[in-house]
Amino acid sequence: MEITSGGTPGPRLADHLAILGNNVYGRLPHAPTAKVMAEMFARAGWRARASSWTDYEVEQEWACIELVEPSPGESLFNGVVDPARVDELGAVLASLGLRYSIELWSDDGTRLVRELAG
Repeated sequence: MEITSGGTPGPRLADHLAILGNNVYGRLPHAPTAKVMAEMFARAGWRARASSWTDYEVEQEWACIELVEPSPGESLFNGVVDPARVDELGAVLASLGLRYSIELWSDDGTRLVRELAG
């Protein structure tokens, strides 16, 4: 599947979330490459786009995350998620067969609100 910087068809992050700074950070141990994960998200109905030579952004109306591959076999992500749907993000990652740890931070970025792992 070709994922360009123009992106694949799919939903865009809702305007009221797009104005927020990053509020979600996570780790995906033993993950495939960011490109392979972006393809997995795209097949699951998410919009995906290449944001650099190695990094990819995937989004839904309620979340937009950047998949970053700092070393083989491990990926990190950061972005914005509707705080009421952070559990759904975990469920999506699990449905894609990915192990994860997620940190949800307050809108002002000063307080850790929740941690999830799966």
